[in-house]
Order: sequence, then structure tokens, then C-alpha cells
Amino acid sequence: MANDSTFSKYIKPIIVLVGICLVISAALAATCGVAAPRIEARAIADANAARQELLPEADSFTAYEGALWASDDGKVEVTEVSVADNKSGVVMTVVTTSFGGKLTEMVGIGADGAITGVKVTDHADTPGVGTKAHTAEHLATYKGLTELSDPSAKKENMHVSGASVSSNGVHYGIYGALKQFEQMGGVN
Repeated sequence: MANDSTFSKYIKPIIVLVGICLVISAALAATCGVAAPRIEARAIADANAARQELLPEADSFTAYEGALWASDDGKVEVTEVSVADNKSGVVMTVVTTSFGGKLTEMVGIGADGAITGVKVTDHADTPGVGTKAHTAEHLATYKGLTELSDPSAKKENMHVSGASVSSNGVHYGIYGALKQFEQMGGVN
């Protein structure tokens, strides 16, 4: 009787909990297996839509296979370059450091070397403060530029008051995109 009581009190609940954990883990794995391809497809569709928005003249894109630019101080890295198949330009994904941490932006550059658009796609900046540097109005100030002489937004007079660090993050990323375009020798 003591053995039965010990089993019922201690062993049986452990077996039940382990069984529940195994069933839940299997259900989560199955859900992940079903959802992962859909999530990946959605991410690709969103990225393609952003590329098309930044470089409307492009018909389709091919990934650039060459060397990617990164700053010496480690604050900016071009992570992806998509070249328009009709050679109308490129769209680059750049990761930079901002006030809230990492900031990801996409920069479109036409075949003539002029910026066609900028879009912040991911950030951890403070809403309403740091995100002032992410507004369409501020990002539009870069449209048409073919060069930036300095990675600092303040030195280029491109910063947003009250969002200096976020402005520098955005600016330095655009600076990096222009450096990548230069390194590539333009659209080939």
C-alpha cells in the first residue's frame, strides 16, 4: 500500500506532466513546420514590395554576389544588395546602430547613382522621439543625392532635432549604401 501511495503521489504526476510536455512540444513543432514556410514567403513578398517601392523602374531583382561594404568601426554593414534585372538600379539592405540598438533600412539607388528612396524596415528606437528620423518627410530629404561627404548626419546638416542618434543611424546607413554602390562600380 505504501508503494501504491508513493506512486500515486509522486511518480504518476511526473509521468502525466512529462506526457503533457511531450504533446505540447509536438504540437508546437507541427505548428512551426506549417507556419515557417508561410512566414518566409511573406517576408520575401514584403521585401520585394519594399524593393519595388524604392526603385519603381525595376522589373525584377537578382541578388548581388560580390563583396559587401562594412564600416571600419563596425557600426554599419550592407547585408544585401538586389540589382534590378533591367539595370535601372539597386536596392540595398543596411544594418546600422541607432539609439535603440540595431536599425535596418533599405536604400534604393538608381543607375545614375542618385538615391531613389529610403525605408526603415526594422528598429528599436523610441516611438515619437527617435522615430522622427524615420518619417517619410525626413527620409525624402535624401532622395536625389548622389553622395554624402561625411557619415555624420549633424555634419551634413541632415539630423532631426531631438533624434540625433537615430538621425546618425539612418544617415550612416545611407552613407554605407552609397559606398557600396561606389565599390560595385555602379550597376553592371
